[in-house]
Amino acid sequence: MSKKPEHLHDPYCGNCGYKLTGLVDSSKCPECGKPLVEVVSRIGQWGRRYRSEATLFGLPVIDVAFGPRPGERIGRARGVIALGDRATGLVAVGGFARGAVAVGGNAIGLFTLGGFSFGLVAAWGGVAIGALSYGGLALGMLASGGLVLGIVATGGLPIGYYAMGGAPVGVHRLGPGVSSSEAIQMLGRLSWFFGPPTAFTAMNLLQPLVVIAGLVVAAAAGIGLLALWGHLRGKPSAADP
Repeated sequence: MSKKPEHLHDPYCGNCGYKLTGLVDSSKCPECGKPLVEVVSRIGQWGRRYRSEATLFGLPVIDVAFGPRPGERIGRARGVIALGDRATGLVAVGGFARGAVAVGGNAIGLFTLGGFSFGLVAAWGGVAIGALSYGGLALGMLASGGLVLGIVATGGLPIGYYAMGGAPVGVHRLGPGVSSSEAIQMLGRLSWFFGPPTAFTAMNLLQPLVVIAGLVVAAAAGIGLLALWGHLRGKPSAADP
């Protein structure tokens, strides 16, 4: 197998990394068979990199890596605050993000926002999975959104032991034409997340979103202050040589 080129602007297959330099008689990659119009890529100088000199817990306080560089297909960032195509950190932002706070196309962590969002504590996204979850498709202990599956669920089509919404499905339901006293009591105790257990309104959709967004912002702000301390700690003082 031909290795991916290391020279700038040399073409290679973005799917398997096969070197395409000199290939003139084929419309497909000789290695993986993908059409060249779909996979041809070039290593360029447009990749962006930054890494702070200050460190915390053995990691750079800030690491930024977007776009390919020679010998790389994507930017990989790893730091207390990491921003990149693939980012791993306490706060991670990128196409593929992993962190205590993760924001990106695919986000996995404790507090997450993303297209696909998996947060052990709280998740918000197109598909959201977490203890507290909000999304077009939401799964969690306390979940809200469009199509929802949870122990306590609210939304357009909520499915749960306790369910409130447009078309609730569950043991104890609250919605058009149905009003369970057990559901009202449980949702009343969880009104800090779901809003008031009355007729299902926009407030019952908005409040879970605000709560999860607030948790994500608060966690990110706490880590940001920690990163700032690490950055200032890493700076030489005026008395240093």
